[in-house]
Amino acid sequence: MKKFCTLGLMLLIVFAGALPASAKRGTYTFKITHEEYADTVPDKYAKEFARRVTEKSNGRITFEIFQVGQLGVGVDLVEHLLTGSTQMAIVSPGNVSTIVPEGQMFALHFLLPSSVEKAYEFLGKSQVVKKDLAGAYAEKSLRLMDLWPLGASDWLSDKKITGPADFKGLPFRTMDTPLIIKNYEAYNANATPVAYTDVYSALQLNMVDGVENPLSALVDMKWYEVQKYLIMSNHIMYLEGVFMNDRFFKSLPKDLQKILSETVTEMRGYAYDLQKEANEKAAKTLAAHTEVVNLSAEQHAAFKKAALPVREYYKKKLSKRCANMLEKLEKELSEFE
Repeated sequence: MKKFCTLGLMLLIVFAGALPASAKRGTYTFKITHEEYADTVPDKYAKEFARRVTEKSNGRITFEIFQVGQLGVGVDLVEHLLTGSTQMAIVSPGNVSTIVPEGQMFALHFLLPSSVEKAYEFLGKSQVVKKDLAGAYAEKSLRLMDLWPLGASDWLSDKKITGPADFKGLPFRTMDTPLIIKNYEAYNANATPVAYTDVYSALQLNMVDGVENPLSALVDMKWYEVQKYLIMSNHIMYLEGVFMNDRFFKSLPKDLQKILSETVTEMRGYAYDLQKEANEKAAKTLAAHTEVVNLSAEQHAAFKKAALPVREYYKKKLSKRCANMLEKLEKELSEFE
């Protein structure tokens, strides 16, 4: 009997962990985490989202926003969301890849349109994103509210890179995501996972000699201070996923669920404008501090060719569902373009 009482108490504690204490009083305090510092695009997005939802709900929902490092980094933020200690996170699908490997497909180089505007348009329409991928996240109690580009990722390096051969042996910083590592192994680079908050010192100490990210992030993190070349590769779209704890979302009153969903939809245009302004401003800063390398059509084609085998690796080595989802996405992209 004692065992059953103890088990019941544990289950009650776990479930209660997904609900903020204020929920018992009919109001809700959401904890939002994101993977950047203050006044960056994700931070401004989180603050504006919070402002709109608090106003629409007449104060029934309020927010606490935590920047990168305050409650952890990368995968930590996803784990907090899964346990219910936070209710919302704005993170890259790459940080969720160990839980939902299907999301890794967006780490494949030269998959999505290289234009941020076109990528926004495509992701807003994609049924693979809205149904298939969202369904895969829901199985893990994660609700994918939205998926949008923070910008096109480019390379910052101490070495002038104009072709795949220039990556040979180069210690290049990556996220600790298997497919991202595989991308750089395809170029014969020495892929080196480094925590986001440790990248500056790793570049400064020559532990790594290159890094990827959208222009705004390269400036926000000041990595340009310790690197020489900016290579305009546009090889991937760095995506931000807006996630909620699905169990918590479903526990909310229907009117609050509607406010949250509608506000996320409204925020797409705001997110686009935020990243556009940030990346344009960052481009000027980077041009003043680095040598900008614009790749020719032929050079881009060489990288695309070198990256293609990673798609086959994804299809054959991950799972049948991963392969099917990527093939469906490729079909959508073909029709979109």
